[in-house]
Amino acid sequence: MSGKDLTPTVVALGYFDSVHLGHRKVIEEAKSLAKELSASVTVFTFGGNLRAMLSRRDDKFVYSLEERKEILGEIGIDKVFVQQVDFNFLSMGKLAFLNWINRKFDIKGYVCGSDYKFGKFAKGTVEDLEKHAEANSQVLKVVDTVDEDGKKVSTSRIKTLLAAGDLKNANALLGRPYSVSGTVVKDRGVGTTLGFPTANLKLEKHKQPVREGVYAGHVILNGELKDAIINFGSRPTFGGTDTVIEAHIADFTGDLYGKRITLFFDRYLREIRKFFSEEELKKQLALDLESAKSDKN
Repeated sequence: MSGKDLTPTVVALGYFDSVHLGHRKVIEEAKSLAKELSASVTVFTFGGNLRAMLSRRDDKFVYSLEERKEILGEIGIDKVFVQQVDFNFLSMGKLAFLNWINRKFDIKGYVCGSDYKFGKFAKGTVEDLEKHAEANSQVLKVVDTVDEDGKKVSTSRIKTLLAAGDLKNANALLGRPYSVSGTVVKDRGVGTTLGFPTANLKLEKHKQPVREGVYAGHVILNGELKDAIINFGSRPTFGGTDTVIEAHIADFTGDLYGKRITLFFDRYLREIRKFFSEEELKKQLALDLESAKSDKN
């Protein structure tokens, strides 16, 4: 963005890296405050892998930036400001950050979580933001953290559940089924020869994987929900060792190559295992599909 956006706005502050229940509460409060102030809502988020840069470890994100934008669109946000992560930005002091963001937007109010931190070394606190807002005749609304089963809803907790294949609890904290979005790529076509054609996606390098296994899931095509079985991991029956994401979509015969789709993971079904014949594998896939469909009945 060049220059200042002169549209009066309420800024929702945070990382929003998994758009979980806590993030959603911040966004809903921002929408409510914006209505009171006759302003728009701007969700402030980051491009790149912020956690990996800060921790200097190979930290994964639950959703990529494009996936986050899509999810924010689902919940009624069409104005997302993306700040690319670099060391110049991260070295900005807390007051410098507040002055910088006010040069970007005509801010009428802020909404953030009670644990929100900002500026170099995360020295900026909610109290600092409150003083700044008051001095500039802006409104600040602070949202309490959201707890589930007596524990704070957090991205790290969700990643632990995903790694364990516990989609029931991960999805409850996310407020929607965990998903992987991407462009369908051509593969070997083995599924088609078995009578179970698959849509294959590539896993992004920094994307948090789920536990390897076969999952009941779904996909929305042309506005219609269709059941799916999703293989996440290797394909030992055919000698494959690379991690793949492939989904057989029930009752669908169209061509999806080159199209962007989103696979939703509903439930862990079983471990990946090697089958000793194609016939044995076909029987198991039919059982998997029946089990996936039974979730909807």
